[in-house]
Amino acid sequence: MEFLNPAALYAFFLLPLLLIPYLIKRRPRRLVFSSLLLLRDLSTAALGRPWGKLYLPPIFFLQLLLLVLLILALAEPVLSVRPLKVAVILDNSASMQALEGEKSRFELAREQARDLLGGFSPKAQVDLYLTVPRVERVGREALAPGEASALIGTLRPYDLGEPPDSYGEELTGLAKEMSYERIFLLTDHPVRGQDGVIRALSMGRSKENLAITSFQITRPSFASTQLEARVEVTSFSSKEERVKLLLKGGGKILSARTETVAPRKSVASSFEGFPLYPAYEAEIEVKDALALDNHRVAIPPASRGLEILGISPRPESLDSLRSIPGLNLKMIPPGAYEKSRSRGHSVEIFHFSAPAILPQKHALFVLPPKDNPLVAVGGALSRPLISGWREPHPLTRYINFALFRPSYARSLKALSFGDTVIQSPEGAIAIGLEQQGFRYLVLGFDPFPYLGRENLPISIFTLNLLDWFYEGPDGSSTGTGEPLRLRAPTKGGILVTPKREKFPLDQEQESFSLTFFQGIYEVNRGEEKEVLAVNLQDARESDLTNPAPIQLREEPAASGSRSFFFTLWPYLLLLSILLLFVEWYFNPPATQS
Repeated sequence: MEFLNPAALYAFFLLPLLLIPYLIKRRPRRLVFSSLLLLRDLSTAALGRPWGKLYLPPIFFLQLLLLVLLILALAEPVLSVRPLKVAVILDNSASMQALEGEKSRFELAREQARDLLGGFSPKAQVDLYLTVPRVERVGREALAPGEASALIGTLRPYDLGEPPDSYGEELTGLAKEMSYERIFLLTDHPVRGQDGVIRALSMGRSKENLAITSFQITRPSFASTQLEARVEVTSFSSKEERVKLLLKGGGKILSARTETVAPRKSVASSFEGFPLYPAYEAEIEVKDALALDNHRVAIPPASRGLEILGISPRPESLDSLRSIPGLNLKMIPPGAYEKSRSRGHSVEIFHFSAPAILPQKHALFVLPPKDNPLVAVGGALSRPLISGWREPHPLTRYINFALFRPSYARSLKALSFGDTVIQSPEGAIAIGLEQQGFRYLVLGFDPFPYLGRENLPISIFTLNLLDWFYEGPDGSSTGTGEPLRLRAPTKGGILVTPKREKFPLDQEQESFSLTFFQGIYEVNRGEEKEVLAVNLQDARESDLTNPAPIQLREEPAASGSRSFFFTLWPYLLLLSILLLFVEWYFNPPATQS
């Protein structure tokens, strides 16, 4: 027998209260006697006691039985057939690392899963699943309950977020595809819509939490030698919190400060003037339920300069960029681009040219040909006036657009997506785009050669676009679960995870996908060493007060399908009503005359 609402069984502790009416002595009534001889030996002490001698008439046991049946009906008992083919699904997302007392939610889920397995028949076949990075079976198929229990002890949660709203369809499809007689989902999310096959067991209470939701190490510009750290702390709490924020590097505390975070708000803080280290860590000194989001890691920009690959049939114009401090330029003709194996640069400039597909780099397109993949190119414009521009925007800062007059331009129109940055009466002449972590800028005019003070408005725009590309995400900090982009080595190497697990790399391997844990990933290729930062970037996992519900889709059982529940509570409720009439018949309410 199982109970669908076991919390109702706590009402059994209230049953002793039924004795109180039988212990309390009734108030005396005035009666007329012909003689008091029979009452003269009655003790006056007994008359003064508030509690009488306990006497339980048969009607008491009838009332007790009535209450027991009502409590059992509220607990919703069911008779179940022990299934022979079951699936146990453990939620192993980041929020399952939150502590409930001395144990994490994942440890509690493992214990509950073992208790479930202990109730199965030895002949039962058990499949174990984890929810992230996807709902996927672990271990071999059709384990014995003892084997499944042993395998559960080896499982651990990942530093990954999850999409809980997709579980309903996935689990329903899994039950049909694998013909499971029962599926148990153990999670810390509230669950709605359980049915006879899919059973969800929720664990964990609402808890207030603080988290570092952003951490970056940048330079104010590509020519700057100073580093700047920016940290954002978010409150998932109902009260104001004061936290101590630490910046660490090389195993030492580089700087510290105290910040006040308002309820359900964020506060940003910055640090400057600290030495260069291969990696940095931001940490908040606070004891809350989830320690994972109390720290983040970051690495500084790969180099002090901006590495650019120029692709142009007119290299003389782009050569003028070499006069800008902190910039390194390599030039190739358009025909050599597809054969080029250069990988050290972070920005590509296509000058009067365009590739067949978008590059996996930040890219600038200057007067691209009509068959480019980003924009439709319009008619020619001679010394166009500027009628509008985006403000504020990094590309338009410090520019006097009354003096911004390119000698030649073409109007542009985005083919699918993009934001107009600079507008002329005939159409856009600068369109910016961001996609998959890369920035693309298409210009309908040629800002080159770079003339410095001789053409100040265009020169400022050129410096702005170089800074915009430099500040753009370059893959140095990645979210957990996202693949790391690796520099293709000339020979194989070893990748070391934050858990000190080692994975050999193929010679031409360009990505690594097993980024399940937050921290620093090291790539060792002989004497060459590369460090990459990976952080949990799903703020929903940090919100322990309002977890997203999992909606299970309830479907009627198919015709001829086997039922595993026989519900008892309607019969218990009917029996309770019948006993209520019996009790009323033998013990009717007193009437006053």
